[in-house]
Amino acid sequence: MNTSKEDILPPNERAFTGHIGNTYKDSSPVWPQAPKAAADAPHVLVIVLDDLGFGQSSAFGGPIRMPACERLAREGLRYNNFHTTALCSPTRAALLSGRNHHSVGFASISELSAGYPGANSYLPRSAAFLPEVLKHHGYNTRAVGKWHLTPSSEISAAGPNDRWPLGLGFQRFYGFLPGETDHWHPMLTCDNHRIPVPEREGYHLSEDIAEQAIRMLRDQQQVASGKPTFTYLAFGAPHCPFHVDVSYIDRYKGQFDQGWDKVREETFLRQKAMGLIPQDAVLPERNPGIKAWADLSADEQRLFARMMETFAGFVEHTDEQIARVLDALDALDMTDNTLVIFMSDNGASQEGGPHGTTNTERFRNVVPMSVQEMLAEYDLIGGPHSDVHYPAGWGMAGNAPFKRWKRDTHRGGNTDPFIVRWPARIPDPGAIRQHYLYVTDIYPTVLEAARINMPRVVNGAEQKPLEGLSFLATLSDASASTGRKVQYYEMLGSRAIWAEGWTAVTWHLSGRDWDSEPWELYHQDQDYTQAHDLAAQYPYKLKELIDLWWQEARKYQVLPLDDRGREKAIDPTRPKVMQQRQRYTYYPGTSPVPFGSVPRLIGRQHAIQATLDMPDTKAEGVLICEGAATGGWSLFVKDGHAWYVHNCLHMACYVLRSDKSLLPGRNVVRFEFDPFNAPPGGATISSAGRNELSGHVAELGRGSGRLLVNGEQAASLDDIRTAPLMYSFVVEGFQIGRNWGTPVAYQHYQGAFEFSGTLQQVEVLLL
Repeated sequence: MNTSKEDILPPNERAFTGHIGNTYKDSSPVWPQAPKAAADAPHVLVIVLDDLGFGQSSAFGGPIRMPACERLAREGLRYNNFHTTALCSPTRAALLSGRNHHSVGFASISELSAGYPGANSYLPRSAAFLPEVLKHHGYNTRAVGKWHLTPSSEISAAGPNDRWPLGLGFQRFYGFLPGETDHWHPMLTCDNHRIPVPEREGYHLSEDIAEQAIRMLRDQQQVASGKPTFTYLAFGAPHCPFHVDVSYIDRYKGQFDQGWDKVREETFLRQKAMGLIPQDAVLPERNPGIKAWADLSADEQRLFARMMETFAGFVEHTDEQIARVLDALDALDMTDNTLVIFMSDNGASQEGGPHGTTNTERFRNVVPMSVQEMLAEYDLIGGPHSDVHYPAGWGMAGNAPFKRWKRDTHRGGNTDPFIVRWPARIPDPGAIRQHYLYVTDIYPTVLEAARINMPRVVNGAEQKPLEGLSFLATLSDASASTGRKVQYYEMLGSRAIWAEGWTAVTWHLSGRDWDSEPWELYHQDQDYTQAHDLAAQYPYKLKELIDLWWQEARKYQVLPLDDRGREKAIDPTRPKVMQQRQRYTYYPGTSPVPFGSVPRLIGRQHAIQATLDMPDTKAEGVLICEGAATGGWSLFVKDGHAWYVHNCLHMACYVLRSDKSLLPGRNVVRFEFDPFNAPPGGATISSAGRNELSGHVAELGRGSGRLLVNGEQAASLDDIRTAPLMYSFVVEGFQIGRNWGTPVAYQHYQGAFEFSGTLQQVEVLLL
């Protein structure tokens, strides 16, 4: 499966097989022929959900109704031993490349990449993506939804676009490039260009994604009926922010009042009753750091139950969109010969922390929210003015029957729901398979199903061997072997290895010495849930597996171990599109400039200067902004005055309004910021000052600001507080002349608030 004597060449670059005479009368033409798929090659639909735990869907014994997934399970196969990398970007890289995530540079998410071969997020040409190979063998290839596989330095309109979807084998793309987006106001990319945020009434991204997938299928089939298509349908849901109409939330009203301990136990019992897990499986103890539900206050229980109701409604809404796509396959008469793969990219998340949040921008800045703060926003949860994530206790329940969460190398992080449906090839629909599968196995399985050998060379690049193993035989034969003997895991310093039924695993706390952390040992073939640690009983077996882990780590460029988190995102040595300089110039009518391509302003002296023409005193709108309603800043014109608003993580807004009106004609509006106690050289993080807002003690940046109009001071503030680390980590950075998405200065304008005068340019100066 892994090699072929055939190299992939475009049709017009293949040898001409006709005859060339002096004229056409004595010549024989041969047209370049587009590649053709095998006569029985299946359509392929890969559905990826984001942060859905093993025990959350009703198809896997969970409390959340997912009838479309139940249909897939009823008409296909559920695999109860399928594994991912435990994090989103690495799993997607492994899925689409067929190689381990470190082998293709994705040790972590692209925003937290590092300058090492296994961690730089620069996908190598020697690991051609699955759609690239399928495309050269007669498939149409489409990607819809979340991408999150482009280095942050390449995600701007300047590109390069080599590692955007169309540069990696997909012929069409509609979705979003970073790791998450606002489902009510998403920042979208179509093919290789940004498009405006949809503003229509009732819009929701998941519905849009499903509609686009259906439209692409119909477009393709009406012209090339029967030609196989590969559709990668990657929902942003149910990753935070949990966004869904209140009617879906209310479907679950009261259903989680019993709390996460009881929900986890109920899920565990249903999984046994369904035959999904062994009858002798043991439910591990509550995860460390998670309180018993009974020990929570009444306010905590009320708030946390509502957050879980929101998540459940979000998931059910997503399932309805999956149903629409499956119905479209039925209507197009494609169902019987479509290989459908349904999966999650990692386990349920603990990223909401012990209390959850209604503003994940505060999570990223390590500024936790109090229960009382969130209760004040209770009625907004799930709506366009919330950015909610549930507490880690619900993630624990969602990963039943396993330990720990997303990001961890215990089974709760890497064992995920997995369903395969292919009516033409599965003789026992509804069955459960127990084969140990890894996410890299999908690539060779699809190739084998399509009767394609892995090429030796793709687009001139010699290919690394695939590191996954086909499980196609298991679709029709429950006793078939995949041949897998070993699989390593590493995520953010945590490590594990599975070898022929045994697992060694260690959880890493960032900043702690790796050598001091204990390893656990489980005989996983006999202990499905990793409930019984055998490390003390079998020390020689444990040492054998630890040694094997180091061998695999060296083989697949896992080293060096690196547990840094947010500091990698703001590492000044990271590659950037723009050269480091003191002055940056931006223009209206351009695409948003993403986080990885903007100068860092937090904690350093800077100025923002806009040159504009006012046709009259009624012209207004945004000149430049960064962030969203969850935090950021905006320089704008309103009511004839210049304004600067700094939204400190939605905790407080600092407002400067010019004391005089702008005049018709040319105006220069300038904001200047001077940080307090800035470290030498202008640091990108300011730890100066303690924030006492809302009862929290957190390190926030502080400084003074002044607003100038045509060179004269027009307003000032002596103390402006900023986020400690960043704004808009995974959403857009600077926007010029408008505010797509949720408004940064939400108390002062709504919508895009596009500037109605003439904006010449905006300059950002590092002073």
